[in-house]
Amino acid sequence: MQVVATWTGQTAKALRLALRMTFDDFATHLGMSTRGVTKWEAQPDVELAMRTQQLLDVALKRADDDAKARFSQFLQEPAAPPAAGAESVLPAAVLPGASPPRRVTPDLLRFLRRSLRDHYTADNLLGPRALLPAITAHADTIEHLARDASGQSLDDLLQVGAGYAEFAGWLHQDAGDAEAATAWYRRALEWAEASQDDRMAAFVLTRRAVQAISARNGAHAARLANAAQRDRGVETVRIRAIAAQTEALGHAAHGAGGDADRALDVAEMLLDGGGAALPAEGDPSDGRYCDLRLYLKISRAKCHLELGRASAAVSAFTTVLDTLPPDYHRDRGQYLSRLAQAYVLAGSPEEACACAEESFAIAVTTGSSRTLNDLRDLLGQLRPWASSPAVMKLRGLLTAAA
Repeated sequence: MQVVATWTGQTAKALRLALRMTFDDFATHLGMSTRGVTKWEAQPDVELAMRTQQLLDVALKRADDDAKARFSQFLQEPAAPPAAGAESVLPAAVLPGASPPRRVTPDLLRFLRRSLRDHYTADNLLGPRALLPAITAHADTIEHLARDASGQSLDDLLQVGAGYAEFAGWLHQDAGDAEAATAWYRRALEWAEASQDDRMAAFVLTRRAVQAISARNGAHAARLANAAQRDRGVETVRIRAIAAQTEALGHAAHGAGGDADRALDVAEMLLDGGGAALPAEGDPSDGRYCDLRLYLKISRAKCHLELGRASAAVSAFTTVLDTLPPDYHRDRGQYLSRLAQAYVLAGSPEEACACAEESFAIAVTTGSSRTLNDLRDLLGQLRPWASSPAVMKLRGLLTAAA
């Protein structure tokens, strides 16, 4: 019988795959949270808690013979297997069960870059629930390949790996798992620094700033976003324009309206310079943002909301939603929740609830915990109108979702 001396995130993942279970199924099987399971897989080398080890021992002991055989095979394979229930987009040479590549080839790098761009497109349509298993499988495969790579091949592999790790961080962040997101962002920053990819390093700092804003630490967020603007090279202009807007949001969250407006002016100046309009080859923001002029409008709208400028926020978010491209489905849900908050500030609860219901439907279909959390916060803001039928209906929807 297979015995595991010490369970780690990687061996726990192997058991989940051997049992042919999704994250949710495995969490239910163990009597744990889905968040805990995804956190293990974001940190494959971390030794798990003793109570968790006991639960995994029992799960392995109760597995049937076929599952135990698969588990043994996964432990022997050097490449990480793809997540259960997820359609793999890895080439045959990278899949478990096939012979994994022992060297990094130009064709493999081209595939990995193209696949990452495709997943960027899918993010706004599908959200984190559908994409996380595939993205973490790619990142684990890259980590395996990096062990035997060197020189330029290693630099190229770490550069594309930083993109996958950053994206995994973003997906975990959108799914509401801040701890796992931080772990992935740290891996991305390490790989970006090791491959001397200044643009990706700055981009990851910007992502960390967004995390700090979500944690209501605006001053820290502004510092991180400002640090992302230090490289004054031509290639970093677009990242700096995005980082300046993030800095503005940090200042707004901290209540520093003047600093927020000045940071937005810096972003606008960078856009006016022309170098930030279109991403250059290899830019980590490529495929991640709408037109940056529209993104600047979104940032201004968010700052108005943070600073309590009710009428300006309603007007700005209405304009954003009217011009947002239709394929930005998940983001539409996010901005509808912000418009709902603006309507509350303006004293219009009926309009707020109408926006919130539409936002709720999008958040549920895309698995955006970030938007659902915003809507739960909105309920607190709607407390003065708690007896309103519209507010009661919204509360019922959010209670059912929980």
